[in-house]
Amino acid sequence: MATDPFDLVADLVDRGVVGAAQFAVCRRGSTSYGAFGACDDRSRFALASLTKPLVAMACLVACDEGVLELDAPLTTYVPDAACNATVRELLAHASGLPADSPVARRAQLDPDGTWETVAAAYATLQPVEAPRTARIYSNAGYALAAHALERAAEMPHRAYLEAAILEPLGMTRTTMGAGLDAPDVIDVRQPGLLGHGERLFNDARFRTLGLPQSGGFGTATDYLRLLQCVAGQGPALLDDGLRLELLLNQCGALPGGVGDFMEWPVCDWAVGFELRDAKSPHWTGEMLSERSATHFGASGTLAFIDPERDVQAVLLANRGTYSRWMLEPGGWPDICAALVA
Repeated sequence: MATDPFDLVADLVDRGVVGAAQFAVCRRGSTSYGAFGACDDRSRFALASLTKPLVAMACLVACDEGVLELDAPLTTYVPDAACNATVRELLAHASGLPADSPVARRAQLDPDGTWETVAAAYATLQPVEAPRTARIYSNAGYALAAHALERAAEMPHRAYLEAAILEPLGMTRTTMGAGLDAPDVIDVRQPGLLGHGERLFNDARFRTLGLPQSGGFGTATDYLRLLQCVAGQGPALLDDGLRLELLLNQCGALPGGVGDFMEWPVCDWAVGFELRDAKSPHWTGEMLSERSATHFGASGTLAFIDPERDVQAVLLANRGTYSRWMLEPGGWPDICAALVA
């Protein structure tokens, strides 16, 4: 098996595991990039849950501006919300909210529905645990954090994210949502369903809504700019104390994880990013340092920052993760190991 990380990504395409991939890496200040298969450097991939760190960072910029408070209850900004967890707890999956809301899912599928009707449906969702008792990976939590942001900033969260994050970092190929006929957007293989025949990532309802928990589209080189900013390189969008919230554990040593995908007795999570620590098994394998901050998306996307090795990397591919193809030999753990070797 190849041991160069770029060769491993190329091999995923050559073996037909994925149809297209972009890989962008910064190692000790030196940047490398590759596009493989049915894409080029301008192709945009569904970011899926890699959208969440974008939203988390936008919330922190709002905190830096005095618009939002991390430790304010959600009801400060969304008075009719059934959940009263803090913004910090929402962004660190410690709110006690479930993974998602059937009521909000129905609103997402409504042909006449809008983000506003979806957000209102999420606001009715009741917690299933008390805050800070378990780490429940929650799309609902991020939807409500974005709803709080737009109420506090008095502008749509998509507009705030563009002005606060995308424009300053030069992420010109990244959008919340995408046109159904956009020729530069790569469809996802085995995408899973939003419901009732509507596919995640590929079909009209999903792309129109641009959901804050999963609706971003972009390129690997764009996303690498975000990772470099979080690592303290490139443009400084945040006070250092707030930037470190993206790299430090929040809300205690809680049990939990990502649904039925992976769970641990202690599941540390920062604002936005999961923290590698000594978790085993882990989607990045065993070779990243324990201080690494990571995230993955169900469309086949992966990003991480390893502060000890001064490495930031993002791998965008176009196959849903439900079959766990990315954990097979030659997948994410091997690519991460080759990258930091």
